Amino acid sequence: MHALLHSLALAVAAGLLLLYGAALALLYWLQGRLIYPGERLRRGPLRLDAQRRIHYVRVRSADGNELICGYAAAADPAHATVVLFHGNGEDLSQRFHIAHALLDAGYGVVLAGYRGYGGAPGQPGEAGLYADGRAAIAFAARHAREVVVHGYSLGSGIAVQMATERPLAALLLEAPFTSIADVAAVRLRWLPLRRLVRDRYDNLAKIGSVRAPTLIYGGGADSVIPPAQFARLYSAVRAPRRLAIVGGATHVDAWERGGHALVLRFLADVLGK
Repeated sequence: MHALLHSLALAVAAGLLLLYGAALALLYWLQGRLIYPGERLRRGPLRLDAQRRIHYVRVRSADGNELICGYAAAADPAHATVVLFHGNGEDLSQRFHIAHALLDAGYGVVLAGYRGYGGAPGQPGEAGLYADGRAAIAFAARHAREVVVHGYSLGSGIAVQMATERPLAALLLEAPFTSIADVAAVRLRWLPLRRLVRDRYDNLAKIGSVRAPTLIYGGGADSVIPPAQFARLYSAVRAPRRLAIVGGATHVDAWERGGHALVLRFLADVLGK
């Protein structure tokens, strides 16, 4: 009987190890779809701006990928243009409400497009989205004296990278993470995901080298990215900085619940306009 129980225990342990290994392999294989669900869900054409204030332009990245970006010039050429980097499960047209508010305040806007999103060719990935970000910022810089970057969720990873590469008038981060690996580890604590994640977007490691004045804001009830990650990022910022936790806001509505006023106040303070 003892030998039988021992054999059964070994068999169960072996089965659990196989299941665990299979789960790791599946997550490693599927991580692109998990990080970039918008690439899968939003292949169709981008919707038009109902207010007809933002028009689409085609921008080419350094590696030859053609992107679709939204653009509207500032009413006053002396005002900055804000480049908006959207989240992973949406396309740039879902940032129209933010773009309209910025236009109303006198700023220009560029809504950055990503490869594989909104009908654009290519497959999204960390290096590719950085290339797309550079193209969007270069376009903005050709049409404005000052460039501000706003990154939401996944877009915060692109925004932080851009802020490490070139001077910006300001960096705005909505619901930013410390890294993709940290977000994954919170949701699946029982898996060693920090070692498996390919596209890391390691904001925490980079943000200390950012020189632009930085605003970090997000929802106090964010269940996707813990607000503790906002605070960790804020602690690592070496530039002039501001942190705002929007009470009651979730991952998707910090702008509507108070972020709008926070952003405009911050821009007025750092740009003097």
